This record gives sequence, C-alpha cells and structure tokens, in this order.
Amino acid sequence: MTRRITGLAYVLMVLLVVLAPLPLGSNREWSWSLAAALTGVVGLLWLVAGLLRPVDISAAIHPAIPTLFVFALLWAGVQTCSATPSSWHHPLWSMTSETLGMPLLGRVSLAPQDGWTAIMRLTGYALLFLVAMQLGRSERRARAVFGWLTMAGLAYAVFGLAVYWGGLHPHWLFGETVLGHDLRSTFVNRNHFATWQGLTILCALAYFYQRMVRPEIRPYAVPKDRETQVEEFVLKSWKPMIALVLMVTALVLTHSRGGFLSTVAGASTLLWLLDKRVSARPGEEGRRKLSRIIAGTALAVASIAFFLTSEVLLDRIERTDVTSEERVAVFGNIQRAIGDNPGLGFGYGTFADSFRLYDQNEGPVHYDKAHNTWLENAFELGVMGATVLYLALAGLALTCWKGVRRRHRDWVYPATGMAASILIGVHALMDFSVQIPAVAMLFALILGIGCSQSYSSLKTD
Repeated sequence: MTRRITGLAYVLMVLLVVLAPLPLGSNREWSWSLAAALTGVVGLLWLVAGLLRPVDISAAIHPAIPTLFVFALLWAGVQTCSATPSSWHHPLWSMTSETLGMPLLGRVSLAPQDGWTAIMRLTGYALLFLVAMQLGRSERRARAVFGWLTMAGLAYAVFGLAVYWGGLHPHWLFGETVLGHDLRSTFVNRNHFATWQGLTILCALAYFYQRMVRPEIRPYAVPKDRETQVEEFVLKSWKPMIALVLMVTALVLTHSRGGFLSTVAGASTLLWLLDKRVSARPGEEGRRKLSRIIAGTALAVASIAFFLTSEVLLDRIERTDVTSEERVAVFGNIQRAIGDNPGLGFGYGTFADSFRLYDQNEGPVHYDKAHNTWLENAFELGVMGATVLYLALAGLALTCWKGVRRRHRDWVYPATGMAASILIGVHALMDFSVQIPAVAMLFALILGIGCSQSYSSLKTD
C-alpha cells in the first residue's frame, strides 16, 4: 500500500512539473493556484506514505536551511498583519485613512492580498522541493526524473521550433496577443522559456552522462577493441545528441541574451564539476577519458547548433549597451527605495504596486517586475529578510556542492543541482524568470533531486 501511494505521489509530481509550461508557464492566477493545490495533494500523499512507513522520511539537509527559510516565510506573513507596531506600518496607510475619513488598519505591506498569494506560491515550491528530496533518494527514480525532464525539454523545443519555422501563431494558446518572431514555445515571454529550456538542457547533459558512464554489470566481460567501443558509443549517443541539438537550437532561437549566457554558465559549471570529480579519483583513467569524450561530444554538438542559428542572437549581444538600457535606471530607483526602507521592506509580492511610488521613468511602460529578482526580494522583504532567504537557497547549493565531493557514485545529480543554481542565479541578475511558476517548479524539482542524491540512501556509499 505504501509503495502504491509513494508511486502515485512520484507520478503526480513529475506530471505537474512537466505539464506546468503548457498553460503559458502557469503564469496566470488560475494556473498557479491549481499548481499549488496539486502540489498540496502530492505533499499529502507523501505524508500519508511517510506515516504508514516512517523510515521513508529523511531529513538529510542541515537544520539551519529550513530554519532560515521558515524565518523568511514568517516575516513575509508578518508584513501582511495589522497586529504589528504602528511605527512599522507604511505611512501610506495613515494618509489613505485621513483622505477617506475612515480608520484603516495599517501594515508593513502595501498590498496584503498580493503578499498572501506570493506566500502561497513560495510555499508550494518549497513543498515540491521537499517531496522531490524524499522521493529522489532512489537513484532509479532520480534517473527517471531526469529522463522525463529531458523528454519534456525536447517536446517543448520541437513544438517551439515548429511554430517558429512554420511562422505559426497558435490561437488556442496565445489568443490575439501580438508576439515578436522569437521562439517561445508555450511561454509568452521568450526569456522565461530560455531559462526553462536551459534547465532541461542541464538535465539532458546529466542524463546523457549518467547513461554513458554508468558501467554495465555483466557476468562475463569480454575485452573490446577500439572499433567496437567507438561503434557502441555512437549507437548509444546518437539519440541524446539529436535531442541536444534541437534543444540548443530552440534556446538560441529565443534570441534571449540572458537566457543563453546563464545557460552557458550553468552548463560550464556542470561539465567542470563532472570532469573535476572524475579527475579527483585515482585509478579511473578509463572513466576519466570517457567522461571527457562525452563532454567534448556534447560541446561539439551544441556548438554546431549554435553557429547554425545564432546570427540574430550574436547581433543582439554585439549591440548590447548596458548603460543605455532602461532597466539600469529601474535598478537605480529600486536601490533608492531599498535605501529608504532597508529593514522592513514594502511587503512580499507587492512590487507591482509599491514600486509606483519610486517609478520615475518617463516611458509609458510600468515595471511590475524588477527584472532583477535579487533586488526585488530586497525591495519587498527588506535587506534582512531577503538575506535570510538567500542564505537558505545558498545552503541548498552548498549541499549539492558537498554532495559532488562526498558521493562515490551518482554525483551527477548534485552536480546538476549546483549547475541549476548557477543558471538561475545568473539569470536572476537580469530578469525574473525564476518568478514564473513553471520555471520555479522545475528548479525546485532539480534542486530537490540534487540535494537528495547528495547523501547515500544507505548512509554509506
């Protein structure tokens, strides 16, 4: 019975993440609410399985990490409450009360309802991470998750390529919305799909590596000549390589500078960790050589896809002048706002409303996102609250880093978790893709698997 419940939770978890990009990245109220509800169902199934068989529950990560996260979450909740000192309340509440001639309960947050929505979403991501960390302790399940994510990345890439090259406009998906000629698959914003696709490329690289390097257990091993080894390598690698070509092509055709550069940073981190880990083990010259052949093959295939389709992207990168971009002025306004209220913040999830007080750009566009998640969290939570949240996330990345060094096998999963953290962290400097539910859920799943596989399920490796 326990196995069936656990299996159902596992299937629902994977389906939730794989299907999340389909409704516009789940970036609509109905879709992110549904995703949060389904995540709750997955969590309840795992909890029931854990109560039936407590040994299935594992708390491997350092207790400081969940403590820091809960503190940040509680502070976000405190910002929405009226039972706080009046000196904490934003002056706009009292000004509004005087203008309307009626008493209003003041709060730190300027938009409490938006704050609760943001808390709901963040809690859902944390729950998804927790369930992934529990269910991903089995290497078989972890490998299957990466396989499914690779197939999902390929499927959305193929759909995006068909729409892009066919000059199509799926009205059932985008309606009458006018979109530029960039590949975006099922996302409205090309940058968001670029981040999501970049994460699946990391999964594809890890899945390909694990499939090629993992030794085959045979009762009798017959030595193979070089020609046979090459033939077996080609037969095992041609399908993953075709998938990688299509996924990289889709990434490049998004024409997203930030998405491409952050993916390069993440993929470089992953390949470096894999090579460093294999090189650190004595007596494995054969595996080290195979590892570098795999990395070289993946790089060669990705380079071919890049140079065949990168004309527009390279042109955008060459014409980039950071000082002339409007978002730089926005960053300056945000920093000024943080300086005005560094301790309390303006309320988690309230940037769209709160930033109106500081938006001094003359353009007709109002920035409802900071295009820099690091700054936006500091604006909303305050410097202390944002720092606590960042320390919790850094602790998870550090857990993956230790897992790469600690594990005797299956270190590819924590290496991918570390690489995904780099990808997300770099892109968060210039955009807000991680705030899109489909991207956040994918990141939570990869990081959960990475942290889970940072420890041996047998306690000894």
